[in-house]
Amino acid sequence: MNKFKTFIIAFISFILQISVFSKIDIFGANINIIIALIICLSLTLGSKSGAYAGLIIGLFEDLMFSNIIGVRALSYFLIGHFVGGKKFRFNNDKNTGLILTFACTIINFAFVSLITYIFKTDLVVIKNYLFIPLLVEALLNTLIYFIYHFIIKKIMYIPTYRI
Repeated sequence: MNKFKTFIIAFISFILQISVFSKIDIFGANINIIIALIICLSLTLGSKSGAYAGLIIGLFEDLMFSNIIGVRALSYFLIGHFVGGKKFRFNNDKNTGLILTFACTIINFAFVSLITYIFKTDLVVIKNYLFIPLLVEALLNTLIYFIYHFIIKKIMYIPTYRI
């Protein structure tokens, strides 16, 4: 049942990202709710769920909007796999997710920009988005993480074991 719920949440998030949040411009930054979703899924359900959700959503984003296929998919997959690993799973509280969302937003921008620069050699977009818009996006993504943390804790069945 968690797989179906994960699919529904990811599908709704993808639709909201491409239709609503990609059009909202706050101080030159766009909110990327997919990063917050991947981090929340990875912390709650493990690296496999977060990584594969990120891979599928990233592939759809790349197929629809990018000239280079696989960059966002790889970035989201690596974020989901890294965050869902054993280093962060034991610390499943809001503060860990907030810090990871902020850091992974910056890492995602750096990774996607580096790959795009290697294949396209276009620095204008990267220079325009550095500093203020990137920090605004990271802060907005951390706020979105609160919403995902609340939704996933309410909807998902998370097994607890008693000894």
